[in-house]
Amino acid sequence: MTGLVADTTFLVDAERSGADLDAVIGDDDDVAIASITVAELLVGVTLATGRHRNMRRHYVDAVLEAVSVLDYDTEVAAHHADLLAAVRKAGEPR
Repeated sequence: MTGLVADTTFLVDAERSGADLDAVIGDDDDVAIASITVAELLVGVTLATGRHRNMRRHYVDAVLEAVSVLDYDTEVAAHHADLLAAVRKAGEPR
């Protein structure tokens, strides 16, 4: 069994490749995502239009059925804030 935390980029790349979720997350894999990843995926659903929105929503629903979601607590939020501030100070996009 493999313990993994999948990030948004991994999941978006998998969706865009057309790969079936079962092909990228094995039955024996112990996969989780951060709750912030859920928010980022849902932004993609909201910004999509027409048929693409429905396909993305179906994909996000499948992800949420397949993986555990890790809490975004205050400790994680503090680290996230530090990273966002450092990126802004450097003048780099997130």
